[in-house]
Amino acid sequence: MHVVFDLFPARVRVAPERQATDTYVYEELTVTSPMEQSRLVDRVRIVLTEKTVMIAADSSSGPVLIFKEKYLPETFFHDKKKKTGRVTTEHGKVLVFEKDANCGCGSALRGWNPYRTVYSTKDPIE
Repeated sequence: MHVVFDLFPARVRVAPERQATDTYVYEELTVTSPMEQSRLVDRVRIVLTEKTVMIAADSSSGPVLIFKEKYLPETFFHDKKKKTGRVTTEHGKVLVFEKDANCGCGSALRGWNPYRTVYSTKDPIE
């Protein structure tokens, strides 16, 4: 698993599959764009691997994965200057993200490992 993109702290707007009545232009979407039935989460970390997009948030017991889904690599766009971007999942969900003005100080997400911790054990042959 290779990390393609990692943004923290981030604000992410997640919208369900695009409907025929939606009037937005995908290329012009921002976090503040009005999108039907969308949800905005802030102070999160968004990580994209070659195939998967993950969003993690802080909780009282530490970082929690709140979203994980495969995405269409050809839909991934990232503007490095504006620190914004967007991606579409295989199920049609649209994620629009930007760098959060919040510093993320004191957040356990800064050290969160999207690969999870792998504990080694002693080789049973030895």
